[in-house]
Amino acid sequence: MKFVTSILMVLAMATNSAFADDILSELKSKKEGQGEVTVNQSSEIRTLLDMKKAEWANKKQLTYSGYRVQVFMGNQQKKSKDDASLREASIRAKYPELETYLTFSSPFWKLKVGDFRTHADALIVANKLKNDFSKWEGDIYIVRDSEVFNPDFEGK
Repeated sequence: MKFVTSILMVLAMATNSAFADDILSELKSKKEGQGEVTVNQSSEIRTLLDMKKAEWANKKQLTYSGYRVQVFMGNQQKKSKDDASLREASIRAKYPELETYLTFSSPFWKLKVGDFRTHADALIVANKLKNDFSKWEGDIYIVRDSEVFNPDFEGK
């Protein structure tokens, strides 16, 4: 079963290329001067491969490890949610181009903004936010995030 999972992972990664439209057909095709490949697979593998291809086709953004600016974190359930939502609205009004991420991970509500590849890029925005929202200055800092979206990829 581990081998089948490994094959599925390789096939799924390959679904992002033009070659992968039908990688199994490509493997089965006969080419002069090359060996012959026989692929024995159950229909479930084909179904899983098709599902993975559809998932990749619907993916609108690529993610990478990067930085965000955290502007709020609180654990007082309703009050923290309301405070984070108010800050989110204020930031969106002033900086509509910045993506905001309001999350709840028990017991904390967190509000982060931006998708930055480098710490320096995040620092520029953090300083702007500290200047524009000085009453929150002590709550604003840069955090590492493993799922930062690549805005250059959107719409392509």
